[in-house]
Amino acid sequence: MANILGLHCSVLKGYGKLAVVILTEEDEIITNVFRSPSVFSFKINIGEILNWHKDNIISLINLYNIDAIVVKKTERNSFNSRPKNSDFFKLYLEGVMLSLAGSYNMKNRHLEKASIKSLLNNNDIYDLDLEQLQKDYNLKLDIQPTRLNIPPIKESFLAVLAYKNYLEL
Repeated sequence: MANILGLHCSVLKGYGKLAVVILTEEDEIITNVFRSPSVFSFKINIGEILNWHKDNIISLINLYNIDAIVVKKTERNSFNSRPKNSDFFKLYLEGVMLSLAGSYNMKNRHLEKASIKSLLNNNDIYDLDLEQLQKDYNLKLDIQPTRLNIPPIKESFLAVLAYKNYLEL
């Protein structure tokens, strides 16, 4: 078993957010959310924003001895209209995180919602209460389960569980 880092990139109220879930070898769950400067200035300081997030993830990789990174992919139906700066930001950030994993020679995956459901063999996995998931997968949480109900954190959490299940197959 390995320490797995799950990531979900999102934009809320103009700020880039990177929801992080770490699953340790001891089946302990650790969470964090990094909130970047405004993405409205995305075209001006894209490198600065992406490097800020990258530096945070590098520190987590070193601190928790991460062996694998899994990114919850932005769904295809998110782009029904003309892409906005926030859409580009999410895609760039996902790419930076997967590239980072590759440069550290780590296992990495980019999972969509359908892939997560398939790997966990449960089409209703997104509807389950997280306390039930904790019991079903015998996990120890470092926080209150209510924090895991925040959508980006829950998406990262389920991606990590799916990848763990994939590694155990």
